[in-house]
Amino acid sequence: MKWKMLIVLVAVFSMALFLILFVLGFGLVQKPSVSFSVKGKFSGVARQPWFEPLSNRRAEIYVGNEKIFSLLEDFWDGPIFIYPFEDGKRFLCDYDDDVAMLDFIVDFSGMPTSALNSSPWPTDDRLRADLARMATNIVYDTRGVVRLPNHTELQEITAYLTSTTPKPNNAGYFNFLNFWTKESLLLDLASNRQSCWP
Repeated sequence: MKWKMLIVLVAVFSMALFLILFVLGFGLVQKPSVSFSVKGKFSGVARQPWFEPLSNRRAEIYVGNEKIFSLLEDFWDGPIFIYPFEDGKRFLCDYDDDVAMLDFIVDFSGMPTSALNSSPWPTDDRLRADLARMATNIVYDTRGVVRLPNHTELQEITAYLTSTTPKPNNAGYFNFLNFWTKESLLLDLASNRQSCWP
């Protein structure tokens, strides 16, 4: 009888210890804020509240004190890479979704979308439509336009990723996402991309 009670106590203690370590570990690997800069100039910050339900998390992007957009995220899905363009009015987001790697621009420049998308990416019409539709489903609280990048923007980001910078700006809050390499990001942005999941 004592052995059974001891086994139950050890099992309960082990489960409690596991839960405590899981919660502490989750808090330690989470990045509550990530600053963005381009060419040494501060351009914004991504923030995430420490205590927010897992099912309703958002990465909130601020410039100064103004929240300019939010990205939906959960335990498995979320932003991997956010690139602020030098004008401070466009942000490229590389986002890990359940069924696709999404790459899109949140644009506050006020330029007509038709002019910005004069060189469409990717070239496959159906893939472009799918990526654009999925991107608009994860961006919240914005007055910016959510659109796909054009070839000029892709060239700038590719040049940044292939430069000698040690590591791209990263908005992977859980750190499980930090295994994304520059090479993986470059595949997502490839000019000949043919699939939702490159």
